[in-house]
Amino acid sequence: MADGFVSDDFEGLYHRELATTVRLAHLLTGSNAAADDIAHEAFLKVRDRWESIVNPGAYLRVVAVNLCRNWHRSNRRRVAREQRAASVPRTGADDPAIDVELLDLVDRLPFRQRTVLVARYWLDLPEAEIAELVGCRPGTVKSLASRGLDSLRKDLS
Repeated sequence: MADGFVSDDFEGLYHRELATTVRLAHLLTGSNAAADDIAHEAFLKVRDRWESIVNPGAYLRVVAVNLCRNWHRSNRRRVAREQRAASVPRTGADDPAIDVELLDLVDRLPFRQRTVLVARYWLDLPEAEIAELVGCRPGTVKSLASRGLDSLRKDLS
């Protein structure tokens, strides 16, 4: 990245996408600390491969989701729940449209269902990009979304 143009592009990506990447990681892990670490690690991975990346924003999301998946693999559910409890409580004060109860229910979904719902309804990504994020076919995205929404409906009723 000796070239100033590449550095400026990366810096622009960082400033544009940092908050979104941290929020994505938080929605997938439920941990403020993990979300910050994962977001910054994702940017480091993007920076290291900057010259060969065609779509940096999409690549960043894929890296962040994969890092979240790894986080879940390396931490047992019990540890994840303890970290969530130690996190700053969700009050919804920063965004009145966020339903804290719904976020808690989304946290309980299996990782792939949670990833699909967050990517579809929070990031507003198309099915093809969600399939790439999750590592599945577009048809699987539909079934994961359907199962996740069914679980949320049951839990909300």
